[in-house]
Amino acid sequence: MAVPFDIEHVARIVAGPNAAANLFAYLHAGINRDVGCGLLTASVYDIPNLRSRRVFSEDVEAYPLGNFKRLDKNLYFETVLAGRRHFSSTTIEEIAGVFFDWEKIQALGFESNMNLPAIANDTVIGTINLLEKKGHYTAERVEKALAWQPIVTLAFLLLANEGSDEANFQPGLSVARNAGMEGGAATA
Repeated sequence: MAVPFDIEHVARIVAGPNAAANLFAYLHAGINRDVGCGLLTASVYDIPNLRSRRVFSEDVEAYPLGNFKRLDKNLYFETVLAGRRHFSSTTIEEIAGVFFDWEKIQALGFESNMNLPAIANDTVIGTINLLEKKGHYTAERVEKALAWQPIVTLAFLLLANEGSDEANFQPGLSVARNAGMEGGAATA
């Protein structure tokens, strides 16, 4: 499979200002072009404390930044976080088996998903989370998305390099401060 990104362009982004946000924007455009996505979010993980935090959202009303969410040890956890592999589904029934907010996902018009992990030092440090209409994330589209995995990982490493617990890929949007924690497993 051909590399879908321009490595020289990536090098210029990484060397420039706002590298994490700019590389993520490049990734986002590439995923939309090559794979298609109705809604994209991104999450970072605190696996020892079994929680995640959203660091990007195309729909901040439905999926705001911040708000730690509990991680459940289910098929998603075993596949993505423990197994360090992507997770995808093509039906709402598959989504309902792992995501507590499957009804919200369906109400937004989505019934297919893909979660692509950023893996560094043998640990999942983040995921991009894609939602689309029923049947969308076929084996061919999953393969195209997997070609972007090095850029996914690099973007999350750049975000971690910013050194703030509130860092996100959307400069100007602050992380929602919530005393509580959203229930259920990680999702979009």
